[in-house]
Amino acid sequence: MIAFGQGLVILSGGIDLSVASQVALGAFVTGSLCDNGVPVLGAALAALALCGVVGAANGLLVTRLGFPPFIVTLAVGTVLASVLLGMARGAPAQSSPAGLSELFARSTTLLGIPVAIWLFVVIAAVGLVVQHRTTLGMRTYALGNSVAASKNARVRVHRATVSVYSVSGVAYGLGGVMLLGYSSGADLNVGEPWLLPSIAAVVVGGSSIRGGAGSFSGTLAGALLLTLIGIDISATGLAEGYKQIVYGLVIVLALLGARLAGRRQ
Repeated sequence: MIAFGQGLVILSGGIDLSVASQVALGAFVTGSLCDNGVPVLGAALAALALCGVVGAANGLLVTRLGFPPFIVTLAVGTVLASVLLGMARGAPAQSSPAGLSELFARSTTLLGIPVAIWLFVVIAAVGLVVQHRTTLGMRTYALGNSVAASKNARVRVHRATVSVYSVSGVAYGLGGVMLLGYSSGADLNVGEPWLLPSIAAVVVGGSSIRGGAGSFSGTLAGALLLTLIGIDISATGLAEGYKQIVYGLVIVLALLGARLAGRRQ
């Protein structure tokens, strides 16, 4: 889900470095609201809405100020992380609500299949529909190929960009909620390990780091491949930091490939 959000942004020609903070926001808000008696569904929806607002803020700043996306999203992510730290008041860890942890437990099944797998299938289907069968998806491709051409085609560039970042924010928030359920708890660093993998999964899946080319199915394949690589690294007993090295190398190779392709053109 996190890679889907990053994939949309990259497809539009941008990049989002506020991933970690938005994932943490989704987990933290859900856990905090549930601790105060809010039902799990209501807490999760509130968290997703808030992440959507943060994403929209990213989009507005990118379009209105004209700053590069990586600068805007890095700044927003830093501010958001500081706000969350202040809200946590020295107790940043959140325990997973009972209903949420039970939903993601292996013992919870539907037709003999774990609910988590059903959820993955639903998310994959929604992602494919959004990217390939909706106006947002088509405009995202257009933005990544050429902003000028998009304007000539009467695409509302500002609105489309804000929509892309907002939907991506919701995706990050959902990723945070899922991590809260999977791990039976989360702290404010829950999103940190997911920034590089979210970018690496997109480029491994065949998307251009420059935008305008790629697919959600490719991103899914890239995410699965990186997951298998991560499992192999863990199985060898190597430190978790080696995973980040692999993800970083993948991104560097993608950038080199994009530059070489640009020179050939």
